[in-house]
Amino acid sequence: MGSRLSLTGWGWTGPCSPSAERSTSSSTTSPWGGTCLACIGARMTSPATSWAKRWPSASCARRRPSTPSASRASDSPGSTGRPSPSEPRSSCLPCRGIRDCVSGTPGRLLGRRGAASPRWVSSGTAGGLFMLSAHRPRSSLARSTLTQMGVRVAVIIALATLLSYLHIFRAFREEALGQLERSVLRRGQQEQAIRAQAEGHHVVLRKAMQERLRAWQSLDPRPRFDSLFMSLPDGTIRNRPEGFDGTSMPGVFIPNGVTVDDDFRRRILAAYDVVDLYGPAFHVRFTNTYILLPEAAIVIYWPEQPTWCLDVDPAAMDPDFELFSINTPRRNPQRRMNWTAITVEPISISLATPVDLDGRHVASIGHDILIEELKARTLNDSPPGAYNLIFTNEAELIVHPGMRMKTGAFAYNILNEERPLETIFEQALSTEERTHLRAIFERVKGRAPGQIVLELPEYDEYLAVAWLNGPDWNLVTVLPRHTVSSAAFGAARYVLVFGLASLVMELLIMSWVLRRQISQPLRAFTQATDQVTAGDFQVAFHDSRDDELGQLARGFELMAHELQRREAALREANEGLESRIEARTRELREKNLELEGTLKQLEETQELLVEKERLASLGALMAGIAHEIKNPLNFVNNFAQLSVGLVQELREELKGHPPGLEGSSLQRMDELLTWLEQNVGKVEEHGKRADSILRTMQLHSHVRVNERKPTDLNALVEEQLDLVSQSLRSTHPGLEVLFHKELDPALGWVELAPQDFGRALLNILNNSLYAVAEKRKQVGPGFTPEVRVSSRSEGARVRILIRDNGTGIPRKLHDKVFSPFFTTKPVGVGTGLGLAICQDVVVRQHGGELRLDSVEGQYTELLLVLPRVDVKR
Repeated sequence: MGSRLSLTGWGWTGPCSPSAERSTSSSTTSPWGGTCLACIGARMTSPATSWAKRWPSASCARRRPSTPSASRASDSPGSTGRPSPSEPRSSCLPCRGIRDCVSGTPGRLLGRRGAASPRWVSSGTAGGLFMLSAHRPRSSLARSTLTQMGVRVAVIIALATLLSYLHIFRAFREEALGQLERSVLRRGQQEQAIRAQAEGHHVVLRKAMQERLRAWQSLDPRPRFDSLFMSLPDGTIRNRPEGFDGTSMPGVFIPNGVTVDDDFRRRILAAYDVVDLYGPAFHVRFTNTYILLPEAAIVIYWPEQPTWCLDVDPAAMDPDFELFSINTPRRNPQRRMNWTAITVEPISISLATPVDLDGRHVASIGHDILIEELKARTLNDSPPGAYNLIFTNEAELIVHPGMRMKTGAFAYNILNEERPLETIFEQALSTEERTHLRAIFERVKGRAPGQIVLELPEYDEYLAVAWLNGPDWNLVTVLPRHTVSSAAFGAARYVLVFGLASLVMELLIMSWVLRRQISQPLRAFTQATDQVTAGDFQVAFHDSRDDELGQLARGFELMAHELQRREAALREANEGLESRIEARTRELREKNLELEGTLKQLEETQELLVEKERLASLGALMAGIAHEIKNPLNFVNNFAQLSVGLVQELREELKGHPPGLEGSSLQRMDELLTWLEQNVGKVEEHGKRADSILRTMQLHSHVRVNERKPTDLNALVEEQLDLVSQSLRSTHPGLEVLFHKELDPALGWVELAPQDFGRALLNILNNSLYAVAEKRKQVGPGFTPEVRVSSRSEGARVRILIRDNGTGIPRKLHDKVFSPFFTTKPVGVGTGLGLAICQDVVVRQHGGELRLDSVEGQYTELLLVLPRVDVKR
């Protein structure tokens, strides 16, 4: 029995072990006949089905000579053991890339460039030569593997760290920008809530003031007026000092020169009652509550300044002051609430609301919002690393964390400040800070409508903007970019450190595993290869391992058996090849079926395109035919009108009783002329109807160009209402229609095609007039025709509602009214294309919606909804 090699502990036993004497010859002939051992090992480790690919058609190139002469030639003295040029050669394919073995006779070996020349020994009398190992390997496989893997893993960790940094930075930036947007919106909503609360208070106060004024109209105000107030030597009227407590009751100041009549006393007492009732309740949110009279009189509840009304200088109460004049009918004809500019005493902004009674301006209600409180709320509530500032549209800086103004100064003009900076600031802003503020202001002013988060690249900052309605201020939160990048860099640094630590631990573990599981088994295989190369093929390994090395060991033991089964393996390979061919044929058949289905879909699509082209050509042909028919139809209408005139002239001639005509003949001719006149009238009537149908067909088949432009939608609606009102006298004589307009002034300018959209509105309005006219005929004079038109802005959409109280449309016809040539009107009245054109203009051309709601006999309502595209004018 030959020697056996143990793979269990990868120990080495046998005659070729390092402790045994290496034999260079054998008395027995190798069963492999001088076959290249590298080829045998490569083939034996391959699956059985791969023999047809790996095994050459002839024996391995390094085979024993087939003739005794060749054997003798290889063993004869002076023989080099190398083939002569005349000997045939064949390539051993598995050997290429392993030992570059290209041989024709035994002993031929092309060594690798730079390697030591191998030496050859005889394997027996058969003349086979085998190569012995020339030297030990220069480097360790485990070390080179660890080095290569370490470099690659390090590169991967570096790339992963870079990608992690980019991803973390992007995620942090998105989170920071989202938090920035939410923060500025929240701050804006908080400020808006304060302003909304002030406006809500004013609604309550205005109603209470009006009620108190009406209550005092029937009462004598003098006793109570005189008990509360007194005249001072300077001519002013103020609270009586005795019993007056400004922390719990209102103060009153009436300037000199005011005519104090009963009406004035009633207004003062009504204001006093309202402020006394609501002032303490509203003091929770607002520093003061006051009511101003046009005569520059004031009733105020201001606990922080309880003696203000007793101490105020009469010269400071100027009737031309903004708070007294802002709500006069001349300056505020809409009678709405107004926010004032910043005032000095105290430094604040004020909400002023006019109070009218029976069409007369009697008072103004006011709240003050202190700028210092606004600064505190703004500067103390910002995201980490960011800061807030507030400025107006006129570039007046109101709040800034680094701005400390002197007493009496409350704003700084960012663009053009003419005052010396030392008169405004306790510590003047630097040139760089002023330039920075100017860049922020210009970036905010230049933002797109609705844009909240902005980027300021020249300063590496992000800006978030919230618009404060009322005072028209901009609340801006500034976030430096380095706040985001520093956090992302810190996270990426931890990723890099943990990755490098993991790399070192992995390399240590892999080094131990490679030495134990790879290097030692490969050393045992190298010794076994040297033994087989020496000619001893009786080598066996213990097959206790189930991995690739165990499979290779079993391959060494089963070489002979596998060689004998070569033909069987070839047959199995052929059968596998046939099955693969059959499977591939089946796949190709399925692909052909899929292609046929795709071709069928293409043909259907082509037919659909041809049908669409045919319909387009038919539309063009319809437009052409309508144009061609219109000319002769115009002649028919014109000559019908002329014929009516000629009949009338002939009738006038017959009225003169021309000689030769009897009475019966004249009567007969008059009847004929009447019939002729009726027939010509019918020709003219139906000719005009045909002309109307042709014009509508031309309009429907006309290819519109979406030439949109900024349009005042309310003005367009009013223009169409004027056209309908003017045409009402001719289309429906004697009909009086009550038009209601409720147009939203905030609708503004919208980008649309005004001619097409105006035509759609006109069609709907004409239908409404026809409906109310028909109902008037059915109901009688007791019915009042009404047409109501309203518009409203709803964020990203605008709505126009047209409603009439006419005959209505039956529910079963709602799905048909938008179909071309369908009409609910009698024959000869409508063309059936009006609402079809409206739907085409609103839905297809403008991307909007057209909704119908109607109850037969009660009303019809059409709602037009358009996507809003605001345009600044």
